[in-house]
Amino acid sequence: RSGMGQHLDVSMQSCMVWTLMHATGFPPLEGIDPPGTGAERALGTGAAPSVGDLELPSVLEVADGLVALTIGHGPAGWQTLANTLAWIDEGQRLPDHVRAVDWYDWQNLYERGELPFDVADEAIRLAVEFLASKTKIELVERAVQVTLMVAPFNTAHDLFHDPQLRSRGYWREIGGRTYPGPFAKLSRTSLGPHAPPPEPGEANGLLRQPREPLLPAARQYGARGRAFEGIKVADFAWFGVGPLISKGLADHGATVVHVESATRIDGTRLNPPFQDGIVDINRAQFMANYNSSKLGASVNLGTPEGRTLARRLCDWADIVTLSFTPGVADRLGLGWEELSADHPELIMLSTSMRGETGPLRTISGFGSHGAAMAGISAITGWPDRDPAGPWGAYTDFINPRYGIAALASALFERNRSGRGQYVDLSQVETSIHFIEPLILDYTVNGRVAGPVGHASLTTCPHGVYATAGLERYVAIEAQTAEQWRALRSLGALPDHGDPRYEAASARLADREAIEAAMAEWCAGQDPWALAERLRDARVPASVCLRPLDLYEDAQLAHRGHFVTLDHSVMGPTPYDGLATHFSATPGLLSKAAPALGEDTQYVLVELLGLAPDEIAELAAADALT
Repeated sequence: RSGMGQHLDVSMQSCMVWTLMHATGFPPLEGIDPPGTGAERALGTGAAPSVGDLELPSVLEVADGLVALTIGHGPAGWQTLANTLAWIDEGQRLPDHVRAVDWYDWQNLYERGELPFDVADEAIRLAVEFLASKTKIELVERAVQVTLMVAPFNTAHDLFHDPQLRSRGYWREIGGRTYPGPFAKLSRTSLGPHAPPPEPGEANGLLRQPREPLLPAARQYGARGRAFEGIKVADFAWFGVGPLISKGLADHGATVVHVESATRIDGTRLNPPFQDGIVDINRAQFMANYNSSKLGASVNLGTPEGRTLARRLCDWADIVTLSFTPGVADRLGLGWEELSADHPELIMLSTSMRGETGPLRTISGFGSHGAAMAGISAITGWPDRDPAGPWGAYTDFINPRYGIAALASALFERNRSGRGQYVDLSQVETSIHFIEPLILDYTVNGRVAGPVGHASLTTCPHGVYATAGLERYVAIEAQTAEQWRALRSLGALPDHGDPRYEAASARLADREAIEAAMAEWCAGQDPWALAERLRDARVPASVCLRPLDLYEDAQLAHRGHFVTLDHSVMGPTPYDGLATHFSATPGLLSKAAPALGEDTQYVLVELLGLAPDEIAELAAADALT
């Protein structure tokens, strides 16, 4: 809009802090690291949260491999247990005392003491044993029909033969090689890849062409608004991906209305940490962190009047974001075809696990399931153990960056054509790009990557080493000959002085001995002092920080990563800030996240222009609950 450029300063550290999900909320709200992540791990007292004494496996060995499984910790997990028991009951009668339980609410019943341990334990055991008897494809086929939070740990081979990816035309043949396809599907303008990587020097001719400046009329000097200022967004997305996409727009000036209702709240409101330990939907920092800078409106989509109001909000918006299971938006009257018919400038983004089309489109899941289906979990962990998977809902932090890029490109194109378009963002398809080199290794060389722990395929040493203190570690890498010599100059690896070790190939060939020597050298050293000595010698190193440590980190403090905002219920609370600093149009966390329905009146009156009698009618019809 301005015709002027600017500098974008991206902090990789801040980007990675954003992948910690709700972890950064525990230190300010509860004064601790998230359970199971601090020093208590070494004492055997830091197990991850569970449902009482019940064992809820997250990795399950089935008839032909491993799957990720969720049968608790929220409605989708409860539905998984309930639907599995119903599946069992189709072929063999469940015990009467098991059938008599409302398993769709089993965890609440158990925590209130209304469901005996023995009955819950028996049901979970029956469900797990039944699921373990099935093949991965049988489980996937069932998950298409009903909510079943089960996801296969796909490898590169599995992905290449995945029926959903093939049905959506995901794989691209370019220059005799097979590449992952576009990170999103746009309805009118296609995304790449369209051409093979350039040969060295192939584009040198472009450097000799003079740059064509923007037309003088496009330049607007003086004050510049934030990047998305003036853009209006109706946000019907919940949990991770969708809210983070719209938050990115809101932090850079867009007016975003986050829509929920008391009958269907954003699920992050149900997860810890909670302010003062009080479990309350308006005290959940998880939800607050993902929805700062937004307005919050309560619209009950379960009523005809609520759906009509939602339609008015969509007509007001430039962008609509959705995270419904494919098909739900159409049933609510909020589908793309219906909305765009009367609003041709509209841009709509739908985010789902497997995309809006194809035979597996109705499969649902969290980011942990997305990481399994996208091939990420299968390469994360150790060869002799079950897949560890990355921390938390990892694909929920990959996809927002791509989603914002897709929306920005759609807005850019709309400025030229005057027309909006539909963006179909599949979490699995987007996330595959994070392992693209391993995909190419399979399609070109036939190699299927597996987990290698902390090891690198290209350099050694490369690892995370225990130091002094409970559960304290330092990450160290020596990639170049200079770094190798610097590492040895500090006293490490005294038995590896042969000059041949300056070559990475020699170090990789002797990896086991080098890594053992590094572990011995690091043991007992102060982690902070060790990391500082290594960095001073220009050897890449860092203490493995815990969430509590992040609030003391000098670099995060320098960049102002944590921003305190005054929440209407929680009061002053730290939020994760911006990972990218714009030099001319800096982003801003403009307000704390809304309590449920906090801004409904403002949205109805100031944004939609509703009269008092219209609002009264909506309230009487329960459309605003």
